[in-house]
Amino acid sequence: MRDLVLAEIAPFKGIRYDETIVGDLSKVVSPPYDIISPEDRVYYHQLHPNNFVRLILGEEFESDNDSQNRFTRARGYLDKWLADGALKQDEEPAIYVYQQQFERDGNMKSIYGFICAVKLHEYADGVILPHENTLAKPKSALGQTIRQAQANLDCVYGLYADENAVLDEVMNRAASQKPDMDTRDKDGVRHTVWVVNDPAEIARVVDFLKDKPIAIADGHHRYETALAYRNEMRAKCSCGCEMASDYALMTIANVHQQDMTIFPTHRVVNNLSDAIIDSMETNLGDLFEINDSSKESILSDMARRRAIGVYYAKGVKTLKLKADPAVLLDGCEASSNLELNILHKLILDRALGIDEEKLRNQTHIIYTRDPQEAMGLVDSGERQIAFLLNHIEVKSVLDIASAGEKMPQKATYFYPKLLSGLVLRKM
Repeated sequence: MRDLVLAEIAPFKGIRYDETIVGDLSKVVSPPYDIISPEDRVYYHQLHPNNFVRLILGEEFESDNDSQNRFTRARGYLDKWLADGALKQDEEPAIYVYQQQFERDGNMKSIYGFICAVKLHEYADGVILPHENTLAKPKSALGQTIRQAQANLDCVYGLYADENAVLDEVMNRAASQKPDMDTRDKDGVRHTVWVVNDPAEIARVVDFLKDKPIAIADGHHRYETALAYRNEMRAKCSCGCEMASDYALMTIANVHQQDMTIFPTHRVVNNLSDAIIDSMETNLGDLFEINDSSKESILSDMARRRAIGVYYAKGVKTLKLKADPAVLLDGCEASSNLELNILHKLILDRALGIDEEKLRNQTHIIYTRDPQEAMGLVDSGERQIAFLLNHIEVKSVLDIASAGEKMPQKATYFYPKLLSGLVLRKM
């Protein structure tokens, strides 16, 4: 029998901006690298000379080479900001309580989590659980970043199960104090951080989580890059001792929080033959109820019918599976009921011929969380079909990961995104 492997949470001496040096915190933080548009990349570079974008998505120049590029410049910025005090390391190891407050549907929402170091494990250990497949391309840039900076610049976003809200006591005690960091991002989301360095409070968090798996909500590429870096460092050191690179920076949140929010990521398809498009509804008719909709009502029709939306030149439709999905799809209940799996396996693959290899090669599909953008790409003629999805239940992410299964890549868009630049971890 395999030995039981447990999650290992650890405090660390976080590195944070010194607001007495850099000024307004909102000017130096940024979104994560993977949601920064080309326009926002310019915006954040111009916003402040110490903006965190210089570390995670720095400028690129035609003169760049192996010894001078955005990754080596990131290392230079990090070293300089530490030397001149713009960034300062906390004196004591800590975990950090992190709150996000945002408005949705006219109501204020709040999500709490812990920023901490989490010991890296291979997925096969069943401790850190992936919930979706990844694309190879982003890992290359992340690998260069971590090798140069020798730091965890961004957090992996993890989920744990605390149905009885046991750790709320720790978070509430921290949140009753004056925050150590408090700022708003460009979208108006408030991000608040409290430093928790009381060993007794840290021990409560560590002890509670030691027998809990952690599912990756967001940041699979970051996690896999950190794992590869750990393996590189182990290969260079034969002593077998524990190293800083054995851990990754994570924000972990209780999956049972009421306000946890996932936006769906819609699929917009191109490069299909006219014959495939013309026969799509015929090919889907045996499995799906196909009903008419309109551009104006498609989202409400999808939610009401619990159906997938289709927007293309031949019409606006909803697709609802006729049979129990468990009869047609393998996997656990949460996996077979997942709209995205129904879309990928029974529509994209079976009816349109877009198989796993084509998905990995990104030859047919682009992704967007904005349904209006998806339909606009079809209206403009840039794309042929938009497939629109309903919101995903947050608990299904943990259920699918705990069953050892994965969602397709680009399955989820957790909102709000973690803010980059609040706390980083040097290795």
